[in-house]
Amino acid sequence: MGVTWVDPRTWPPRTRWLFGVLVTLGIGWVDYITGSELRIYPLYFLPLTIGAWQRATGPSVALACATALTWLVSNWLAGMTYSRPWMWAFNTGTQLAEFAAFAVLIARLSGALAHERLLARTDSLTGLLNTRQFREEIAEELDRVQRVKSPFTLVFLDLDNFKWVNDNLGHKAGDQLLADVAAALERATRRTDRVARLGGDEFALLLSTTDRAQAEAQLRRLTAELRAVFARTPGMPVSASIGAAVFANGGGSVDAILQRADDLMYRAKRAGKDRAVLEEFSLGERG
Repeated sequence: MGVTWVDPRTWPPRTRWLFGVLVTLGIGWVDYITGSELRIYPLYFLPLTIGAWQRATGPSVALACATALTWLVSNWLAGMTYSRPWMWAFNTGTQLAEFAAFAVLIARLSGALAHERLLARTDSLTGLLNTRQFREEIAEELDRVQRVKSPFTLVFLDLDNFKWVNDNLGHKAGDQLLADVAAALERATRRTDRVARLGGDEFALLLSTTDRAQAEAQLRRLTAELRAVFARTPGMPVSASIGAAVFANGGGSVDAILQRADDLMYRAKRAGKDRAVLEEFSLGERG
């Protein structure tokens, strides 16, 4: 029978802090019973690392204080003595400073890594997923569909006449419009959906567990939100051409699925723009 490793960094925050405190007390107990014969001190940094990795500096310092106190009590009970009483306070303060500095360093390192991961998967202007991450989300959705056999919908959206905004109102206004569109897309979707900016004025949405009827309702909400954004600037000739592909089964590749939705979006443009074209596909179909 195999043993499954559970990464403590994936635990809820309270569970991790409780784990950190319990492990610290356990290390203190081992430190007490072994006295000065075994070098236990480096083990105190293990719960500190796990606790600080969740990027909460305040609780990390609190855990550092608990660690220093545990070190003090365990060594005092073990019979450690110093030539001067004030050395207890000095050494405990030194240990506290070391533990706290280590905890803050780990917390900030974890935060920096999380920020880098965020930048690698999101669009810097809108905060939406970027193309690379969106493709990964589609691949995961395909895996899910293979298991549960439920439909999903992929939506491609392109802003019509967006160049007019940059040419007449300036690039700052264009960036603001893209950010407003991104916010509208997020308002019109569920927490389980994924929204991405593919570049320029092109966006995409992955609607999980969404059949044709649900996709039609979603498109109505989406269209209403977008038209409200465009109406904020009277005379602005911007609209949205939308292609929505509903996939009723599993199979197929990420590229094939993206191409379906992209084709429907261009069909909406050729039909006069400012509209949505929706079709349902079986991923085993050709053509």
